[in-house]
Amino acid sequence: MKLMQGDCLERMKEIESGSVDLWMTSPPYAKQRDYNGAESWEYIDFISPIVKLAMEKLSNGGSLVLNIKEHVKNGSRDLYVMKMIIHFVEVLGLTFVDEYIWVKTNPFPTGAKTRFKDGYERCLHFTNGKHNFYPKHCLTKTTSKWAESEARRKNKGKHTTTNGSGMNMSKRVVIDMVRPSNVITGTSSNKNIGHPAVYPEYLPEFFIKAMTKDGNVVGDMFMGSGTTGVACANLNRDFIGIEKDLDYFNIALERIEKAQKAKHEEFFFENA
Repeated sequence: MKLMQGDCLERMKEIESGSVDLWMTSPPYAKQRDYNGAESWEYIDFISPIVKLAMEKLSNGGSLVLNIKEHVKNGSRDLYVMKMIIHFVEVLGLTFVDEYIWVKTNPFPTGAKTRFKDGYERCLHFTNGKHNFYPKHCLTKTTSKWAESEARRKNKGKHTTTNGSGMNMSKRVVIDMVRPSNVITGTSSNKNIGHPAVYPEYLPEFFIKAMTKDGNVVGDMFMGSGTTGVACANLNRDFIGIEKDLDYFNIALERIEKAQKAKHEEFFFENA
């Protein structure tokens, strides 16, 4: 574990190229949560050099996952996140692998009578090309309606060749544990630990399981309260965390050190 306090553009230069297997982070949103972020019209200029440097530090097959969502202003969704995605692909040359949706089962009221509760956020997955993928690390129990009947079948003859969707069902195989979808569902964090935007541990854990293996290195250049680092401690991954704000850095240090001690592992950190 290596924690560094300071500006991520400077501290990331100290990280060896090719040494990070996954960047998992929630960057400051465009002035919605006012901690070291940028206005939406200058957000691409703010985030692009950080992402470009982060990609240079990725190992072969490494990934970058950003948890971010645009805000509403004057009744309209801001377009800065969409513009950011296009910029990453067309200008930085990144591969936009997928968009994962984090559905919150306890969304906060918006306060706006003309809008529904804001019940989801995005997690955007980018790479430099092909990416490491370990679906067996995050299998989930199937919800297929065919599972029970499949288990009872004695005559394994041909299945019906259509299910109304145009899919060929003749080669259908139903198993108990399957790959999850790209929709992640759970409660938002309710921890009051001195940071305005704490995401729950299960969120980074999902991506860490899916995109890394034991002993791999996970980085978070906007470490905040250290949730990604805590998830790494729980999953036996190494971690490199960078945080500019000293108060948040100290919160992360305490949380990650506590998680490490629970695992009886040695803990190292750097301070600027």
